[in-house]
Amino acid sequence: MIDFAEHAPLQSESGRLVLRDPYPEDAATMVMWRNESTVRAHQPLRTVTVDTIEQDLLRSQSNVLPDYNRERFQWIIEKTEDRISIGWITLTIRSWEHEIGEIGYSIATVFQGRGYGTEAIRLVLKKIFYEARLYRVEAKCSVENMASSRLLERLGFHREGIMREYFDIHGRRVDHYLYSLLRHEYFSKL
Repeated sequence: MIDFAEHAPLQSESGRLVLRDPYPEDAATMVMWRNESTVRAHQPLRTVTVDTIEQDLLRSQSNVLPDYNRERFQWIIEKTEDRISIGWITLTIRSWEHEIGEIGYSIATVFQGRGYGTEAIRLVLKKIFYEARLYRVEAKCSVENMASSRLLERLGFHREGIMREYFDIHGRRVDHYLYSLLRHEYFSKL
């Protein structure tokens, strides 16, 4: 059994990024990101209104972990130096009882390829394993999304297999990789 207090990180944010709760004012920016071609290329994002996103963000505030009454948590990824929001990351609890969650993430086009996704996932993994105390975290990505696949593998995720024709993306069924990272694997790399 892991002593979480003994392994607690000294800080909850990286040098360049913070994860913060979303605000309703973030809705217009999120709609803009969701419409970017590089963001939509590998995700089954439906077209939504600013109002719809605002309502979703209101339900996603106060992301204190663990909260056994909730199954979905969402954070805005923000650059520390200038407080510019650059993307979002979600944690969906598949089972509190079995300590399983799934992450999803997206970085705005202009900030892709600069390591921000890697840093943001590292931050949310700290929250997942220290605060939520989950045992297993999963992630899925399109087999065509090599950048996301490399990112997950760089962070220690293991590819478990292919989920055939998993999501409909722009009218085409696309295979997805299933990745996982277990608690003991995460702590062994610290």
